[in-house]
Amino acid sequence: MNPECLLISAPSVNFDALTSACETVLGYPLSRAASTSQRELSGAETFLSCLAALRDPKAPVGFAANLLAHAAFSVLIVADERDFILILELCSGMAFVSAETLVRGVTAAVVSGTLAQWRDAVAAGCMRDAKPTVRIGFNRLYDIFCGANLDVWGNYHRDEARDGTLLLEYKPR
Repeated sequence: MNPECLLISAPSVNFDALTSACETVLGYPLSRAASTSQRELSGAETFLSCLAALRDPKAPVGFAANLLAHAAFSVLIVADERDFILILELCSGMAFVSAETLVRGVTAAVVSGTLAQWRDAVAAGCMRDAKPTVRIGFNRLYDIFCGANLDVWGNYHRDEARDGTLLLEYKPR
């Protein structure tokens, strides 16, 4: 069985309270850059852009690497128990709760971590030396996060393995 993944929670930010309070104490709107962006931003990217503007009113919109720990996400992962252990090892430091499913040898878990932790876990799971079925699971996580406008792998080169799965390799800018 190939791992299945489902994004089940993302940050919920009270932007009105955040921007109102910060404009009062800072004298400028945190969301100026995000609200004038020419592209559609996820809620998490808007939030992280506001946090960047907290320190620098001219900060660019985007996923600043030093702020990724401020946004947390939970994912339901269902996988063969042999793959599941490898998946959890790559998600080290993340909280999880797991249970056996109705199918013998298949485990389900909710895994929760920051966007920085998910970035690192997905990158590790999409390496050439990862077990192919584990890489399939991390490819699905990559697709889920990118599909939710959460592509934090800009410093990674994307390639394709012989089995058709996505490979990520870190390339510093």
